[in-house]
Amino acid sequence: MNKTLRNPWTYAAFVIPTLLLYALFFVYPVTVSFVYGLFRWDGISERTFIGLGNFKRLLRDATFGQAFGNNLLFMAFSLAVNIPLVLAVAIAIGKVRRLRGFYKSAVFVPVVISTAIVAILFGVLYDYDSGLINQALRLIGGESWAREWLADPRLAMLAILIANAWQNVGFFIVLCLAAILNIPGEVSDAARIDGANGWRETRLITLPLIRPVLFVMLLLSVSGTLKVLDIVQIMTNGGPFQSTEVMSTYMLKVGFRSLELGYGSAIGVAMFVITLVMTGMLQRIAGSEEVREG
Repeated sequence: MNKTLRNPWTYAAFVIPTLLLYALFFVYPVTVSFVYGLFRWDGISERTFIGLGNFKRLLRDATFGQAFGNNLLFMAFSLAVNIPLVLAVAIAIGKVRRLRGFYKSAVFVPVVISTAIVAILFGVLYDYDSGLINQALRLIGGESWAREWLADPRLAMLAILIANAWQNVGFFIVLCLAAILNIPGEVSDAARIDGANGWRETRLITLPLIRPVLFVMLLLSVSGTLKVLDIVQIMTNGGPFQSTEVMSTYMLKVGFRSLELGYGSAIGVAMFVITLVMTGMLQRIAGSEEVREG
């Protein structure tokens, strides 16, 4: 057994298939997208090399700018609303003793539901005539309170953000709760003896000890909101009037509806670079804080 473990081919047998899959499903698509972004191409006829023309066009594209802004809105909502909500619910569940398993299962259920089903479900809830939300609003304030949630440019994005949050916060709650429950009981007991109760215990004990998990949540939130696609595609397809357009839906429309595969590939490359830069900045900030604390 020890001889086998000392053999470098043993490790290669496990590492090489992983590297091949990584190259096939990540390195190759990114490389091909960048190459296609250098051409004007409809996917059928001959490609025409235009250099960085597609990328220069991207910088002047107002629709792409609006789509990127909507992605930033997704990100801001996730950081300002979802994560504080996750922390509050996870801390509350962590303090209960009875039915804790039920609460964990209840908040996690939306995560295992298909995004398509979630989008259709909320589409039914938002329906103007028979949707539960408008029915409740009519009972409170009459017909004037009913709203066209997915057809109003001022409300459509909020409606999608709520649906997206409902599906995804459960995963982060379970992740955060696991970190909270992993805090040694002696630490919490000592804090209470010293008079740190409620908010002081949360601020001085809980949050610093779960900081690595908070960073993972932050990283996943940023990368996920920059790549969001399916729930927007199903609920509004970027409408009305491009008010909910995001980079991924715009990429699909340009590449496969307008048959501008070169420009669509340039949008995909831009998404990759933006996500890489933002996640890299977060990792750099987290690393500098660790060095400062150390």
